[in-house]
Amino acid sequence: MVIHSNPYLSTRLRHLLLVGLAGAATIVQAEASFVQRAGNILLPQLMKRGTGSVNHDVDQHSFLRQPPVDSMHRSLKEIPRSGALESTTLKMTNVMFDNAPLWKSFSIIGAVNALGCVISLVTGSHLHLDLLGTGAFALAVLPQIMDTATIPRVRQSSQFVAIWSVKLASFLFVRVLKNKHDARLDTTMSTTSGTIGFWVVSALWGMICGLPHYIGSTSSDLGNGTATSIGTGVYIAGLLIETLADYQKWMFKINNPRKFCDDGLWSISQHPNFFGNLLLWAGITIMNAPSMIEPVSASSSLLSRILSFKRLGVALLSPLFMSSLFYGQATGAMLNSVELANAKYGDDPNYKKYIESVPLIIPRLLPFK
Repeated sequence: MVIHSNPYLSTRLRHLLLVGLAGAATIVQAEASFVQRAGNILLPQLMKRGTGSVNHDVDQHSFLRQPPVDSMHRSLKEIPRSGALESTTLKMTNVMFDNAPLWKSFSIIGAVNALGCVISLVTGSHLHLDLLGTGAFALAVLPQIMDTATIPRVRQSSQFVAIWSVKLASFLFVRVLKNKHDARLDTTMSTTSGTIGFWVVSALWGMICGLPHYIGSTSSDLGNGTATSIGTGVYIAGLLIETLADYQKWMFKINNPRKFCDDGLWSISQHPNFFGNLLLWAGITIMNAPSMIEPVSASSSLLSRILSFKRLGVALLSPLFMSSLFYGQATGAMLNSVELANAKYGDDPNYKKYIESVPLIIPRLLPFK
């Protein structure tokens, strides 16, 4: 049975375990000493009553000899107290880092996006953009899901990534099949340089967005139970928000094709799907974060302690990149989505009021409209 806990609790548990073992050893030694003293008294009497066939070449007390009890008491006193057990804990900790899963995931993301780029250049089609760009995440974690040696934390994280990837890629693919193309990308995908640039950004998105999982998968640490529980809760909340937001807008557009969506979650955020996406990846980051911190000894320098967080620091590029990407899209700095929306709804006074009063991504905590 594996006990997941935070590092402080793990140190205390291991300390108590060592104290318990030393105490048990002391009890065993005391019992052995009692048996030895009893043997010193009883064996001579038994030998006097015997037939004299005892082999005197064998030391009659050798099998009862044990180390002195005092030595065990000294060992018990030498066990470090409180946080001083860190060096002992490190010897018991067998956390290893292997970057092979990271590079394998990167190579899969790169290959899938390269395939998408070739299809775009040859056919000029928009139909496969999200299917391959978003679906690449599921393919990147598939080896870890299929590998029976994958530790539970990494397997769970892989499954979370795959569930989100398949769900979103499927939805976006169905949507583009209905709309035939994505008008936001007409200008970008109309040139060779624009097409290549799009798929380069898509590949970078796939690599940087997934860093919390990719880097987390390089660690053999089983994880922290508290972080895993909190991360799972945040992930589920984000997945539900993103899914509900997409569903609400899909249904709203079916019934109101010429109106802007301000229903449900869209009444408290202009892009609640972006918010849900940021939230679910934050959950994956939280559940993997403790395992990305490299162990250090009590005598390590300040620089070594800072560098022990380098993997976590790189993983945190994901939320920074995703926030910049989503705000770039929401403000029209990256795509012409704002320009298209203004052309369709700009004459509607309710739309202008909506743009001025409703937050871009992070929703306000008010009841739905």
